[in-house]
Amino acid sequence: MLLAIWIKLAPSKVKRKVSQLKARNVSQAITPPRMIGTKVACKNGTRIALSHNPMKGGFFTSTLGFDDIPGYLPVSKKSDVVKNLAENWDVVVVGAGIAGCMTAGTIALKGKGNVSVLLMDRNPSTEAGKKTVLGWVCGDAVGEHHIKYIHEHIGTTYGKPEMENRVTAVYVYSPDMKVRVPFEGPGYVLDRPKFAKRLLDDALKAGVEFRGNVQATELIRDNGTIVGLYGQTVGPGVNQPFEIRSKLIIDTSGMSTKLRRNLPIPSHIEKEINKDDVEPTARLNAKLRDGVEVEPFHCDIYLDAEKAPGGYLWLFPKSEDKVNIGLGIQQKRSPKPLSALLKDWLAADDRFKDIQPLSDDSNLTGSWQVSVRHQNDCLVANGYMICGDAAWFPNPISAGGIGPGLIGGVMAGEAAVRAIEANDFSEKQLWQYNLDFVNHYGNKTAGLEVFRMYLQTLNNDQINYGMRHFLSSDEATEISLGEMPHLSAAKKIVKLFRGLGSYKAFSGLVFTMARMRALNELYQNYPKDPGQFDAWKANVDSILAQGRARFH
Repeated sequence: MLLAIWIKLAPSKVKRKVSQLKARNVSQAITPPRMIGTKVACKNGTRIALSHNPMKGGFFTSTLGFDDIPGYLPVSKKSDVVKNLAENWDVVVVGAGIAGCMTAGTIALKGKGNVSVLLMDRNPSTEAGKKTVLGWVCGDAVGEHHIKYIHEHIGTTYGKPEMENRVTAVYVYSPDMKVRVPFEGPGYVLDRPKFAKRLLDDALKAGVEFRGNVQATELIRDNGTIVGLYGQTVGPGVNQPFEIRSKLIIDTSGMSTKLRRNLPIPSHIEKEINKDDVEPTARLNAKLRDGVEVEPFHCDIYLDAEKAPGGYLWLFPKSEDKVNIGLGIQQKRSPKPLSALLKDWLAADDRFKDIQPLSDDSNLTGSWQVSVRHQNDCLVANGYMICGDAAWFPNPISAGGIGPGLIGGVMAGEAAVRAIEANDFSEKQLWQYNLDFVNHYGNKTAGLEVFRMYLQTLNNDQINYGMRHFLSSDEATEISLGEMPHLSAAKKIVKLFRGLGSYKAFSGLVFTMARMRALNELYQNYPKDPGQFDAWKANVDSILAQGRARFH
């Protein structure tokens, strides 16, 4: 039966954004924040008073006896109720991790109060961006150049307590520990929970509205464009569905986000990631035993094909006696599980004897998976963008994702503001975000991906020799930046070939350098508009496929 529904508008002093009124025979509803005090009446004998119970963290309805109420506005059918009362935002950012907070904050800041921004996360505000119940599983390191980029573009300066320790370099050690070369320059080791709080606080001060204990479950499409999302509340005993409409959805909800994987419109965005491009990592924050200290001025990375097959071990100092230690591996190359490899390393290194694990604001020992490939080659679709881990931003060699998540968040935020100003949320309008990210950071990552594939095939003897006779400080820096290492001298090539003791290893290096060069040239000519993308992408995929076939 067609219901006649009357809706009385909420008082104008209620300033929070409209959420969804989802009526079931108009006798049950989920109350949006801005609809507090609203009443819904229908002719089937039910009247609903909508109210809010902040102690329970949600909204509920109370059912009263029906009577017609003068002054209520008639709506012809139930679908109109949802359409007229659905929560509407300019931009919704899904996921309040590093990229999400930076994206949302940049939009609010550069939108100068004229853009409504909702930031959603499955965790409460006290744990925004937390990856698992064990915490923000991460190496907690970020390069100083990334922090400078943030200051230059949005004026933010970080310091204590979120910046726990400053280091002057990142060193890479050979398996035999006889060679140490600098891999990256100055940076910081973070107090990750405090950094998460700082990012969220900055976003809120800029005008972002945060909503925790909710998760997006599905994107809404209309005429080939994303126009909103469905979601649900999360937590003990809570599972209330909701709907949000938005001009733009920005997905920063992690590497395996279901929004990207189930994107319901045609686009150039890659939906799935190859399992070989994902590495499990394990991390431990700990205090060293009394009398044992490490040098606090540099981060250390240890290459070892036996202790960390296809990956590396790390030690990042938070102080002389407090460290973040862990490892990442390519699981198919390891006969042991990740947890056993970490246990073996702790037992073998005397520095870690009687080590005391630390919680650091619920940031416990834990494991997580990280992408080690180049970024998604397209970051935009009609009404939809991806950023951070959802776009596979971590460096293919180091797996560092904090820096690219920060700068990518600024770029995504700037692109969103331009779209709002133009009132155009098409793929073509948003395309500049692709160009910005590729030009500043992503133009060398595909080459690094091929180098990572090659490096994973080497044994410890080959790594030792290569680092001793080939990998100078300058060449290590070139590789970390995705540049071509200089191997032009014939004598050096012959020496390297003889030392590697394997034609396969040597020819693999020559092959890798050629593919790195070709990929770097392709990314210097990233397509300026969507119409040129498919042909360009086919060339990229062809070269990467050659690498996978060679180094599988």
